[in-house]
Amino acid sequence: MIRTSSRSSRMVLAAVTLLAVLGLVPVAANAATSGGQSTVVAGPAVAMSSATTTYKIWHWNMAGHHQHLGSTTNGIIQAIAGSISVRQPDFVSINEICRNQYGAVIDALQKMGWPQSPANFARYEPMTTAGDSGYCAGHGIGIAIFSRFALGDTLRETLPYDGSGKQRKLLCAPIAARPWTRFCTTHLTTVAASRADQLAAVHSVLESYRSQGHLPIVAGDFNVQPHSPLLDTWYDASVDTAANRGNAGRYHELDDRETVCPGWGEQTTESNELGACGQSGKVDLIFAPADRLVSYRADAHPIGHVCGGNRDKPCSDHRIVDATVSVVAGQ
Repeated sequence: MIRTSSRSSRMVLAAVTLLAVLGLVPVAANAATSGGQSTVVAGPAVAMSSATTTYKIWHWNMAGHHQHLGSTTNGIIQAIAGSISVRQPDFVSINEICRNQYGAVIDALQKMGWPQSPANFARYEPMTTAGDSGYCAGHGIGIAIFSRFALGDTLRETLPYDGSGKQRKLLCAPIAARPWTRFCTTHLTTVAASRADQLAAVHSVLESYRSQGHLPIVAGDFNVQPHSPLLDTWYDASVDTAANRGNAGRYHELDDRETVCPGWGEQTTESNELGACGQSGKVDLIFAPADRLVSYRADAHPIGHVCGGNRDKPCSDHRIVDATVSVVAGQ
């Protein structure tokens, strides 16, 4: 039998502790909460720093053409600015935003103290050709992200074409000072035959980032509900509830621990499309890698504002989704 002296044990423990501090061995993730319901998950599977960082995320499909025809003066920009002012997110994702509305949101955020250079904190990607009179009175429609942090190089990924006239995209940018953290948005097709291909394309990009030790966070209107088999390769296997089974992926949707409908979350639309747990449809989703999560939560908020020439209609048929996520920092 080999006996280890207490002095040797102390030396080994000290060495292991030093390696953990240096981020050279895995360490257990700490619990973190940000108010309300919070979920604690297992620590990372790969070696990295034990430090945690918390981000707040805000996403909305604003129906910039469908319900506003490109208007910036009917209350929609005020609705966006008001919600962001209250929620105080670090990252913002907007779908179905007209190019001129994108400029108006930049102006509104800068008045609220966000970075003063549009090239530094905002990105836009069109889904229709410039001057297309069919969308937003010729301004065209697309997707956008905004960040309180300076952004780095932009990924503008064209997704498989669905024949609809819109070219669906994935838009991502890293935090310049923390290039391993990448925030993305996408708005996927309503054409059933093209959903699997577009989901696979987005998933491939996220997996490429994740396999390199990066932290990709994606928000968007996926036009697919959580219980769809098409998302089984997305949701982590630990998500196994009556409302969402058969999962084998590596990501958590940040509302998948919502007690209203565990594994599925809260509805994000005001449509008549059937969701789960007696709710309307849920297509607006925010995903992050399971092995980087310390805690997370999300909520979908009914739109209290009204828009239109006489402020006479809801601003969107989608709800605003905001999330708070604590993650293991570093690469």
